[in-house]
Amino acid sequence: MKQLTILWIFYKKLIIPSVLFSLLFSLLSPFKVETFGLSFLLLLPMLHYFIYEVRLKNEYLFYYHFGFSKLFLWGFTLSFSLIVKTIMAFV
Repeated sequence: MKQLTILWIFYKKLIIPSVLFSLLFSLLSPFKVETFGLSFLLLLPMLHYFIYEVRLKNEYLFYYHFGFSKLFLWGFTLSFSLIVKTIMAFV
């Protein structure tokens, strides 16, 4: 349970802006669910890079102490964005 809380702290900074910007992009273009999925697929890793690689580099150490490596966090980000894109393709 503690590790899920730590992951939520990490992804709270990524998921909320990704969903909002994806909705904005999909509303600016002719609204399609596929557009939302594609923009989410592109935005989530991009926000991960800018927030945690450029702006908050030292926070990786905090998550490492709880057992989450940088590679795991990147893999989870990419997997989650791909899963959302796949689900949106079938909706």
